[in-house]
Amino acid sequence: MLLVDSDLPAGAHTNTQPYEGRGWCLMERSASGLVKHTAALISLKGLTGEERSLREVYNNGRAARAPPVAPAAFTSTLEAGVASGATKFTNSGDVPLVGRIYGWAFAAEMGAVVALNYSDLGWDDAQMLALCAALRAAHAGGGLRRLVRLFFSRNQMGDGAAAALAALLEEGAMPNLKGLYFGGNQIGNDGVAALASALRGGALPACEKIFLNNNQIADDGVAALASALRGGALPACTRIVLDDNLGGGGDPVDEALASPERAAALARRQAE
Repeated sequence: MLLVDSDLPAGAHTNTQPYEGRGWCLMERSASGLVKHTAALISLKGLTGEERSLREVYNNGRAARAPPVAPAAFTSTLEAGVASGATKFTNSGDVPLVGRIYGWAFAAEMGAVVALNYSDLGWDDAQMLALCAALRAAHAGGGLRRLVRLFFSRNQMGDGAAAALAALLEEGAMPNLKGLYFGGNQIGNDGVAALASALRGGALPACEKIFLNNNQIADDGVAALASALRGGALPACTRIVLDDNLGGGGDPVDEALASPERAAALARRQAE
């Protein structure tokens, strides 16, 4: 378990160096939040010292999780903090070094990760858009190619963030993704239409299942997905879950998955 966000007071000491400001702590916290499960992000400030199990450590020390930050944005934030005085370093020359170290960690983690879990964090569209910016930077650097599971379940993701993610998928990000989990958000017809368009264009060729249950999707959104499937989208897909939405259910999508039109479209794509 990775312990981060120690929240030491100004003037405290770590080893023999004075803890001055939050520069290195900011890098550690940002790097830790890239791919770790939420249960592995612990604030030492929340611990009492009386914990007797990992469950108690998690319950008492669970830290708030911010979206991952792209390296360029991280460096800009760091430089702005130093300029304003909000972020301090014992050695001011550490600023570019910290930026480089974060960039290396970002590239390494996003290049190797096979599952990203951002569920149950209460993130709204603003935070999801920040996440999409980080994922776009990872894709531009050659990352996310090993990713097979992406979890956004039970947040406050709406149409804007869903459309941003769809645009990223349309660019070819996450080509080996097998499972995409959107359940328990606020996605409506516009977000699903953007996703359907990306899928129709060839996004997610390896995806086997998508969970869109418990959102705000009505009949038009379901129809957009069904149309994309009949056109040969998602060649590896066998399941799309649409339970507990506003529409009449996912029957049109289930029918499209098993339709002769889809089989014919897939055959045509394979022959091209």
